[in-house]
Amino acid sequence: MFNCTDLLRFFFLSGDRKNRDCSKMNGIAKSERENIQNCQNHNSNNNENNTNIGDVDPWTAWMYKPRTISLLLCGTCLLIWASGALDPESSSIDSISSVRRGLWAMIAVFLVYSWLQAPSTVLIRPHPAIWRLVHGVAVVYLVALTFLLFQSRDDARQYMNFLHPDLGVELPERSYGADCRIYVPENPKNKFINVYETLFDEFVVAHILGWWGKAIMIRNQPLLWVLSIGFELMEFTFRHMLPNFNECWWDSIILDILICNWFGIWAGMKTVRYFDAKTYEWVGLSRQPNILGKVKRTLGQFTPAQWDKDQWYPLLGPWRFVQVISLCVIFMTVELNTFFLKFCLWVPPRNPLIIYRLVLWWLVAIPTIREYNTYLQDRKPVKKVGAFCWLALAICIVELLICIKFSPGLFPTPMPTYLVIFWSSVGVTLVIFLLVWSWHNQRSIAKKRL
Repeated sequence: MFNCTDLLRFFFLSGDRKNRDCSKMNGIAKSERENIQNCQNHNSNNNENNTNIGDVDPWTAWMYKPRTISLLLCGTCLLIWASGALDPESSSIDSISSVRRGLWAMIAVFLVYSWLQAPSTVLIRPHPAIWRLVHGVAVVYLVALTFLLFQSRDDARQYMNFLHPDLGVELPERSYGADCRIYVPENPKNKFINVYETLFDEFVVAHILGWWGKAIMIRNQPLLWVLSIGFELMEFTFRHMLPNFNECWWDSIILDILICNWFGIWAGMKTVRYFDAKTYEWVGLSRQPNILGKVKRTLGQFTPAQWDKDQWYPLLGPWRFVQVISLCVIFMTVELNTFFLKFCLWVPPRNPLIIYRLVLWWLVAIPTIREYNTYLQDRKPVKKVGAFCWLALAICIVELLICIKFSPGLFPTPMPTYLVIFWSSVGVTLVIFLLVWSWHNQRSIAKKRL
């Protein structure tokens, strides 16, 4: 007879059969955990050995030579020219423009420092400096969020006008659930106008691309479906607060889950399997025999140098289960922050700042997932998360704090009672499940010691 643990094991087992090296089970019995741990340690050693992928090609060696002093001198000359340090009388600009230029110069100096001196991450393509620069941009974003956190809601909305001239104006939220009829007989042009407008919405393509990117990062189909269904539950939970979450049943279940999410996950896992089956033997640019080979090698620089098989093993134990579920919770929190920040700060959906934030989060999430998976597989007694992992969690927390601080008075409708009861029941059930699981494991260990 199956219990809850067996059902969860079967669910997570089904999506991992094509990516597994060490074990043929993603959820396994207690007696087999030592084999998985030994295999994970073997994979970790292989990853360390594969980090050194060979000598740098002579044609591109100049890109990897440090020129910190030369760039410092060039940056100093640029600062002298831009600030008018040697001729202060010639730079006659107003105070607002002077402050704005000073802030942008301050950000530029910090990004140059990050580009040259920030800690490197596990990623080396297309160049380690690119990821150091991403780290610097993420730190600037975190500092800017911290500044907004200490402002009032009205002041924060007006400060957004400095970033884009169209901001600072209250905007109506679009509701997708105003008319949920599939067939509209009174419409003379299109009887299926509601389905047509939803299906050809400009965010459908972004929806698919988003799930494609998540599949490439997480590389585990069951976890992706947990995120897919979980976010639809989040939309259903907070639709009384944000009109944008008020969707029709066919939009949420059919269009979102069964079409957009499924297609994005399917395409992403196809990409994962392509890179997983690829042989990674890189030959330098100077050794390519012809122009076509050199072009292919140049484009190949924007692909992974090697492909890591992420083994999450959520059923390895109660603590691992909590760690993997925490990753899903953080993912959904980041997505919810997008909509709540947009609502609280009056940022329209088509504003480029929304795109910039999503691109930044995607770039930050790529090394973050790699670092977090490495953290889970590391068997050292004392360990810490990577720089990107810490930074991503800090950004998520500060974004959430901004949403909480700016929310009073914006959401007068309380959460329905049935939702409070439902999520309370889910929380209590999860705690009981983890306690019973931990007790069962301790009991099994005690029996083995006898």
